[in-house]
Formats: sequence, C-alpha cells, structure tokens
Amino acid sequence: MAEGVTVESFFAPDGVLAAGIPRFEHRPSQVRMAAAVWESFRDSGCLIVEAGTGTGKTFAYLVPALLSGRKTVISTATKALQDQILDHDLPVLIRRFFPKARVRSLKGRKNYLCLRRFKEFAYQPSFWSREEAALFGALHEWAARTKTGDRSEADWLPDHYQAWNDITAAADQCLAAQCPHYGDCFVQKSRLEAARADLLILNHHLFFATLTVEERGSGDLLSSFPAVIFDEAHHVEDVAGLYFGLEFAGWTVTDLCRDVLRAMAHPKLPATFRTECAASCERISQLIKEVHKRLAASTLIPAVRHRFDPGAMPSSFHEAVGQLRDALENLGRTLQGSSSSSALWESLETRCGSLVWKLDELTAQGDPHLTYWFEIGAHAPGFVLRATPLEIAPILSEKVFAKKETVVLASATLATVEQKRPSFRYVRERLGTPENCRELFVPSPFDFRHQAALYIPTPFPMPNDPRFCHAMAEEAFQIMNKTQGRALFLFTSYRHMHETHRLLAERLPFPVLCQGEKPKRKLLFEFKENIHSVLFATYSFWEGIDVPGQALTCVLIDKLPFEVPNDPITASRVERLSQAGENAFYRYQVPRAVLQLKQGFGRLIRSRQDKGVLVLFDTRVLSKPYGRIFLESLPPMPLVHRLDSLPEHLVSVD
Repeated sequence: MAEGVTVESFFAPDGVLAAGIPRFEHRPSQVRMAAAVWESFRDSGCLIVEAGTGTGKTFAYLVPALLSGRKTVISTATKALQDQILDHDLPVLIRRFFPKARVRSLKGRKNYLCLRRFKEFAYQPSFWSREEAALFGALHEWAARTKTGDRSEADWLPDHYQAWNDITAAADQCLAAQCPHYGDCFVQKSRLEAARADLLILNHHLFFATLTVEERGSGDLLSSFPAVIFDEAHHVEDVAGLYFGLEFAGWTVTDLCRDVLRAMAHPKLPATFRTECAASCERISQLIKEVHKRLAASTLIPAVRHRFDPGAMPSSFHEAVGQLRDALENLGRTLQGSSSSSALWESLETRCGSLVWKLDELTAQGDPHLTYWFEIGAHAPGFVLRATPLEIAPILSEKVFAKKETVVLASATLATVEQKRPSFRYVRERLGTPENCRELFVPSPFDFRHQAALYIPTPFPMPNDPRFCHAMAEEAFQIMNKTQGRALFLFTSYRHMHETHRLLAERLPFPVLCQGEKPKRKLLFEFKENIHSVLFATYSFWEGIDVPGQALTCVLIDKLPFEVPNDPITASRVERLSQAGENAFYRYQVPRAVLQLKQGFGRLIRSRQDKGVLVLFDTRVLSKPYGRIFLESLPPMPLVHRLDSLPEHLVSVD
C-alpha cells in the first residue's frame, strides 16, 4: 500500500476501494465507523460501536487495522462470521491492497491431530461402532501425510466421529515441551504461525481460553498483539464468564480414566500397579454414574442451568461426591508411586489433583464473587458443575482493557435506549470499559420505513395465558398464508416451539421445518432453497444466520426474550444488583432482552432489496411501562395491529 493512504481516501466514493472492487458501494455510515476505529488505533484507545445491519462493519474495522500496521486480534462469536472474514472479506483486501500482510486463523486444540495420542491410540484402538472402525484406515493415511493436522482437511470424516477425541489433546492432556513429538506438534506449529501474524482471527472462546492459560504463566501469544477487535461483542460477557470461573465435568473424569487405561498398555509396567490403576478407574467410573444419578434426581428438567446448592442436596449426593473425591485422590497417589516416572504419568497425576481441587472448591463454595450452578444431560457422564463470576467487568478491566493499547467492541446490537436516545450504559457497566472509551452509534442504512413493518396483533392473550399458544398458532396461520410461507418463527422456549409446531405442521400448505429434526446447516440450506418454506426455531437461530431475498419475508417472535428468572446466573446477578440498591429489572434484565430482540428481528432485512414483516405476539410492549424501551430500540418502521392493515407490497411475492 502506498505511503500517505488514509482511511478517508480508502472509503471515498472515488477512493481506493471503489477503484479496486467492482460494484463497490460508498456508505457514509461505513466511513464514520472506519474513521472512529482508525482514531482508536492512532490514539491507542477504546471504542464501542453499534453498527446496524448493512453498515459494512467488517471492512470498517479490517481496513484501519491493516493500515495501522499494528498486530491485531480479531475475535468473533460465531463460526459463520469467522468464515466470512477469512473466506470472503480478507482475501479481497489482502490480494488487492495489502499483499504483504500476514493473516492467520487460530483454532482450538481439539481441531488438531495429536501425534503422541494418535500413536498410542493406533497401538490399541477402540471404536464406538463398526462404521467408525471402517474409517480408521483412511484416517491413518491422512495422519501420515498431513502437514497441518487440521481436521478440516479430512472433510470426509463425520462430524461426530467419536475416536477423534482420543487422538487430540486438550490443554490438560498436552505434555508440552516434554512430549517426544513436540518438535512436530501441529498445535505448537499453528501457534508459532499465529504469533508471526499481523492479523489473527479466532473466536471468543479461544481468546479467553488462551488468555486464562497465559495468565497462569503458560505462553505469551496474545500478549504479543497490542490491539484486539471483538466483533459480535454482545457475547463477550457470557463467554468470558465461562473461562474465569471453575468447571468440573463428568466427561473430563471419564477422559482421565480412559487415558490412564491406555497408558497402562505399556508392557514393562508392574502387574500390581496395573491392577491398582484398573481398580481405581473402575471405581471412579461407577461413582461418576452415581453422582450423575443423584444430580438428575434433584431436578425434573435436564439440559438447563440449575443453581448448585450443596446444602439442599440429600446425604446420598454428598456421600457419592465424597467417595468420588477420595477415589480421584487415591488414583493420584497410585500414579505418584509409579516406578515408571515420565511426563505422561506426571501429567495424569496432575490432572487427578486438579479435579480434586475443583471438586473441593465447587462444593465448599467459599468465593462470594462466584455463582454456582450445574447442567445435566440424559446419560452419564453428562453433567457439569460450574462457578461463574457475578461480575466480569473488573476482570476484563484488569486483563484486557488495561493491557491492550487498542480495544474495539463492535456489534449490530450493543445499544439500548434511554430518554429516547441510544445508550451504551448497560454494556459498558457489564464489560468494564474505561471511562474515556469512545462511543459510536451507526444506524442501519436500510429504509425500514418502506422496507418493513412491525405487526403486533391486538387484542391478544398475554404470554402467561393458557390460550396464548393456541391464539398464536391461529394468527400465525393467517400471516403465513398471506406471506405464502417464507417465514422464520423464532421462539423463546422449546415448549412454545413444539406446541405451536404441533398445532400448525399439518395445516400449513408449505414445507415445514423444525429445529431438532435435522442439523442446523441442513435446515438452513433447505429453508433457503425452498422459498415458500417455514422454519420453527429457538435461540440458536436468533443470530448468525443470513437469508437475504424472497426466502425470508416474515420473522415471527413468540414473546419478549427475557431470560428465565430462576436461571442461576441471572438470579444471582439480579440479587447482587438489588442488594446494591439498583433496579435490577431495568439495569440488567430489560437491556439483555432488548439486545436479544434486536438480534432476532435483525434476521429480516439483510439488503436494500429485502422487504417484509416483523411479528411480535407479546402485547406487553404496548401495555407495560418498559415496552417503549423495546419499541424505541428497534429501527423506525410502521406499527400495525390488524392483519389487513399490513402494506401489501411487504408480503406479496414478486
């Protein structure tokens, strides 16, 4: 890139991008955002920016980052955005304007083959099915020739190939520099490549996982990047909370036992040692099932978060946990006494100690800054005990904002409304941004007044009314007939989704798709391909999907997306705010629901050519004092309450 090129000259109507990219569209909103991002690099500052759909925010932060010459991390929440940046946006910029820039993406450890664990597995392989065993020959050939060890190369491997877990290494399974294959390690090579990058692309989970590891003194990858841009920054609080807390998962214990038993295949180990290890692993496996059983008995609802209150648990649970703790400690002592002193056995012993410590911390619950909860699956070992920080702000303030020269927080949904003006107060309080952090609100360039309408049917039963689902199904039936299908029906609960689907699936004269029937990727493909189809879905479809054109003309939402009040994290944070004299409903619960609603409605208008109807069946936005906050947070568009009042041009088939 020539000297003296500025951000303004890059994005000008007759500027660098216009000259180098066919059909480049000059967008004043994109220029505003790019200028603000550039100032953050120039002044080594912080920026929080909401960029409405159609702004072109990806280019608006990529170009300033590349122009700055500063090593920058780009962190995203979804794989869809990561793929868009890597496969679409960056190739154009690098090829045409920044040919010397070094760009790398970084994936989690479980994406890479571990040479040591593959060798151990191949010596004594075990498979979950004959189908998996039949693929191992091809996998063995790939392992012998791959230069990267990246699973994405083996695109013929099924998504749920169970043996992959046995031939990769999580952080606690890695022997690092003590591994005999360290010089050829694919994970190590990928991180060395990443460290040399000018622009490093990864996801929020990997960013905070790496950050916590480096905080413990292992590695310095992120510290070599003085700038970080968080796209989809509305996810940062939730993701960071997972990594600055504690976790004890049943499957990590099962993995430990599997690794111990596989290590015992060494022929020179004493028979007594083998016997003791095998007995300990068998005992631990039984106790994991017992703990799962006791946790499952404490709740009637699996697959959701539950408050973990040891004081409310029966004595049988405490007995099972105590025995599990003792069995893990005993296995650790047995491994410590092994005559075969090696990095592997030391690693296994360390893992035992770590699990014992986590179990002690999670049951003692001595840290008032954490909230304790658990999730449980239908079958053992599917349970997780967790502790999550009540406040992420002081952690991010210390470990991110104080240590990075430039931090940019970007998303299409970061602002709520206060006194009829966009406000970033909620997200600033939750993330702990510096006082001098700049703010920028860039509305969508789309003409929502003519491209969309908001339909809230009135009168209508309240969401807690037993008639709600039936009334919603009847109204949705009329709407979808008017739009000829082409609808995405988003729900705040599986119960509402399944009940409404049951009422409509046989009546609608269009193809009906429902989350859970097929993988998400396949559902989206069919929804896009069959223009008149209808898709019923829950939260995983509220964001990160892009269906421009006639396949999506109507987005329906059952009710305001307030989090379940008895969710342990929500309940604990609400309690903390209330104790501090704050109105937790308006300071925490309403803003979170507003941002979620904006994400859901954001699925509809994805281009200047799109048009359609947004439907909300929750009349609380009209009758409750907080309703105006939701309405004022959405783009300005016509509001109608009768189906026959909908503008015909928004629902007709072109």
